[in-house]
Amino acid sequence: MRARLVSMGLASLAALALPAASWGATTPAAAPSPAATPGVSPPSAGGPMAATVAALGAQMSPHRAAYRLTLASSKEGSRVTGVVGAMNFAWNDVCRGWTTEQRFQIRFLYSEADDQEMTTSYTTWEAKDGSVYRFNVRKQTTGQPDEEMKGVATLSGEDGGVAHFEKPKPQDVQLAPGTVFPTAHTLLLIDQARHGDAPVYVRPVFDGSEAEEAGPVSAVIGKAKPLAKDAIVVAALHKDKAWPVHLAFFPNDEQQALPDYDTAMMLMDNGIVQSMLIDYGDFKVRAELMALEPLPKPAC
Repeated sequence: MRARLVSMGLASLAALALPAASWGATTPAAAPSPAATPGVSPPSAGGPMAATVAALGAQMSPHRAAYRLTLASSKEGSRVTGVVGAMNFAWNDVCRGWTTEQRFQIRFLYSEADDQEMTTSYTTWEAKDGSVYRFNVRKQTTGQPDEEMKGVATLSGEDGGVAHFEKPKPQDVQLAPGTVFPTAHTLLLIDQARHGDAPVYVRPVFDGSEAEEAGPVSAVIGKAKPLAKDAIVVAALHKDKAWPVHLAFFPNDEQQALPDYDTAMMLMDNGIVQSMLIDYGDFKVRAELMALEPLPKPAC
């Protein structure tokens, strides 16, 4: 199972993915493959995008957020009986780019095996023009060797690019036309939600969490809804509405019609996620916003 990160907290809980054999999970029954979905907005092969992304980024809210992770539900026969954890996330504007810092600490409780703990941390820098992305990903899991992904990726507009990995070993991975980096993906989703151009939006997203070509992320965007009287959000950011967004994460394999996993969330127009539910097939994990702190914008 792939570990995926989509920035500004949008689908970063996907970084908690463990190998399916660890819990006996089945592939979630979710959205069909992008290639088989009618009405999908496909990746563009060309055209300016950097100016749009930069303008949207100026409207976002730098922030630090804390989420509580719990088991939302599990199917009969699932080995997972509980989930306990936390995610801390920060997104900053640093003039020429955006930075993210994320740290997950989570424990999976099993019915017939020892508990398993995982700690994952991400540090990224993404150029506002979408040309460069630096990443460092560290994963520590009970009973398994530590993992580290480190490198830099470059894109030539909509024409694709290349990711240069330093760790776990030096290698280059080609990035297909239409690929975007995490923050740009979030901003483009918000733009789609605001204008209602397409209810389904598909893009390959590269985050550096795997030394593989970026797989497509299919997003289904619903109509804006009032937040459930979230005092944390209203007090900190004076926001009271969000879009329901469903993300399906597909491998870079045209033969696989179903996603590795999917995520449902409430996304505000400033890039902050108010809540999230991740479906791993046999069980679901909920992320609830517990604390939110606005961060100052730089005087560039």
